[in-house]
Amino acid sequence: MILKKGLRLFALAILLLTACEPNDVPENNSGIEAKPQGTLRVLFKISHPWIPVRRIVRAELHVAKDATEIYKGNFIQSANVTSFQDLYFFYLEPGSYYYEAVIACLCEGDSCSAGGFPGNKWGTKHTMGKFNIEEDKVVQIIPSFQ
Repeated sequence: MILKKGLRLFALAILLLTACEPNDVPENNSGIEAKPQGTLRVLFKISHPWIPVRRIVRAELHVAKDATEIYKGNFIQSANVTSFQDLYFFYLEPGSYYYEAVIACLCEGDSCSAGGFPGNKWGTKHTMGKFNIEEDKVVQIIPSFQ
């Protein structure tokens, strides 16, 4: 009895393994083709001449097609930034783009204002710039908050 069941399972396995030839797999006729891409690598470091780095946080990191779209908040991609990560990647089609990076100050009192962050605690500094993406190439940006 056990031998018959074993033979049946073996025969079923052989049938399943040989039933489809590789040529029998249907082609992808969806009409969707992969578009060429390049990579934007953002090294989002935080530094300040006299405010402790632990009192400054990454607040935002965005990519848009042009500077006007940055201003309007119409981003192509945005990163989920964190205080524990300083390297971010965006995969984009070849072309010209803009980025915006934002940091915020967590100090109490007037320390943020004195450090150039308007609005005291939670004051922010913004920086932006233009970059070009080429197919299969990596572009690196290091935002600077002067």
